[in-house]
Amino acid sequence: MKTLIKNTSLLVILTILFSINLSASIYNFTDETYIDDIPFNTTEVLSDIITEQNLVAFDFEEESYIDDIPFDTECISIDCLYQKAIMVEFNFEDEGYIDDIEL
Repeated sequence: MKTLIKNTSLLVILTILFSINLSASIYNFTDETYIDDIPFNTTEVLSDIITEQNLVAFDFEEESYIDDIPFDTECISIDCLYQKAIMVEFNFEDEGYIDDIEL
């Protein structure tokens, strides 16, 4: 019974709120006429900007090579580093036998 009363009251409240919301709009806007005053041609807009700012076209010369990287950039991948690591030969001294295991 409580559920029926709660559901009914919730439905009544929602119906009242919805009807108030529908009648709350008192503003009716009229459609505005289209004004074609914006230039949509981007080429013309860009040329206007360039002529207004008098932009200079820059011509960069080729830079000379600077050898400031202290390692071989061709060999920085994991495969190359792995190949370098396995090429190293380790020489260990023979250790003397230690009889520390007792039965």
